[in-house]
Amino acid sequence: MDFVASCKAMKNNKQCKLHFCHKCLLNRYGERAEEVAALDDWHCVRCRGLCNCSFCRKEQGLEPTGILAPKAKASGLSSVSELLKVEGVNTFAYPKRAKLEDVSTEDVANEDNKAAGKKKKALIKNKTGLTKEEDSIEDVAKENNKAAGKIKKAKATNEVKEEIKIEIEVKLPDGISLTNVAGIDVPSEETGNVLQFLEFCSAFGEALDLKEGQAESIVTELFSCGRSTRRQQYCSVIPMMIQLLELISHDRDVSLSLSATDSTWFSSLGECLLQSGVLSDVFPPETFTSGVSEYKKMDASTKLKLLNFLCDESLSTGALRNFIDTKNVEFEAERKEAKGKAAAAKEKEKQLKQKMQGDLVKAHMEKNGVPLTIEEHHAIVSQTKAEVKEAHEKMLEAKGMISGKRQRCAAAGTDPILYNDDGFVLWKLKCFEEEPKFLLQDLGTYGDLSPHEKWLAFKPEQKQEIEKYVSAKG
Repeated sequence: MDFVASCKAMKNNKQCKLHFCHKCLLNRYGERAEEVAALDDWHCVRCRGLCNCSFCRKEQGLEPTGILAPKAKASGLSSVSELLKVEGVNTFAYPKRAKLEDVSTEDVANEDNKAAGKKKKALIKNKTGLTKEEDSIEDVAKENNKAAGKIKKAKATNEVKEEIKIEIEVKLPDGISLTNVAGIDVPSEETGNVLQFLEFCSAFGEALDLKEGQAESIVTELFSCGRSTRRQQYCSVIPMMIQLLELISHDRDVSLSLSATDSTWFSSLGECLLQSGVLSDVFPPETFTSGVSEYKKMDASTKLKLLNFLCDESLSTGALRNFIDTKNVEFEAERKEAKGKAAAAKEKEKQLKQKMQGDLVKAHMEKNGVPLTIEEHHAIVSQTKAEVKEAHEKMLEAKGMISGKRQRCAAAGTDPILYNDDGFVLWKLKCFEEEPKFLLQDLGTYGDLSPHEKWLAFKPEQKQEIEKYVSAKG
């Protein structure tokens, strides 16, 4: 979010709301954000019909390409767009695991409507005397009028419900500016960058063998003042950068021997930036030729920018892609196991209830039909009531794991809970555990180059209001 290019195209007297990050624009389409952002009439690739993202390719009947930027550069081409022109738009397709086909609610509804239509047609045929002479045309008219009346009544009911829904407009409560993350005080303008880094570490801490609290320690060192803290950065911040650099270089078949005690890691970082072609306005090549002394001059914001750049670059490495695939398989296996547990618990609950009912009937028969006393009824019910409750709780627990909007594992990315056209995005991040755990990202208004982003938190007592808003808008 630190640098974007905003589309200037007008649609229905409104400006297009798409904003492209500088890295995607360069790697996927070969265009520089700083150049197009200066143009008054720049139209984004979506408006020009050139977008090659997965959504647009699916609309065109094509498969998603997956990550192709490294392949394009290895082929001597400037972007994925150029690679697709040279190799053909149908050449690349990201491999996906086969999934069981799900029958949607809409498909079921359509089938039900077809069946109902056939039944109605048969009924009308019967009423017209083709099969029963005693049914008159008048009966057919009555049936049709009844059906029309039901449709009209249902339509009127829906209109009333819609009016009530509009009148009772649920609003999101006011948030508080988030300047403390994981107990660390950070400048409000850096909150998003800190969350980005911490969320990356939450997702890939296992793959990178990060120690507990290591990510928070890095952020603390970056935004704390004092000479002692500056010396400590060599024990935390720089080793993290070196680890990511070695991961990236290994994936590119480059052998590096980096050390925090000399400037080799800093020059390698400059080479990595140069190859990526991003952030050239912030970090010109000469920055990394003067030695590690240039790094010491950088403020916390600039160092965090470098760290997040390396995190982004590492996402395309084979090591992290394999980690994501492995976690996806594990996540699906857990979901499948949870579904099995939910089904088993539901069946056990049903059987226990049937047993309890059977015991009551048996006791009633043994008394020759005389009603059971309250004490007798309680004695029979109490024997299985605790087991029924336990089975029900197990079913709810298993259902809780497979329900909700999060339909993929944490390593595959974090989806926003809600996004609206006013530029507000509601999140639940793994790295943020403070109640009520909801965070609001206010994208604000976009200038020519940079968005004015804000992050807001909520008070615990506002949780119910937020959930009500999500339920109304979701």
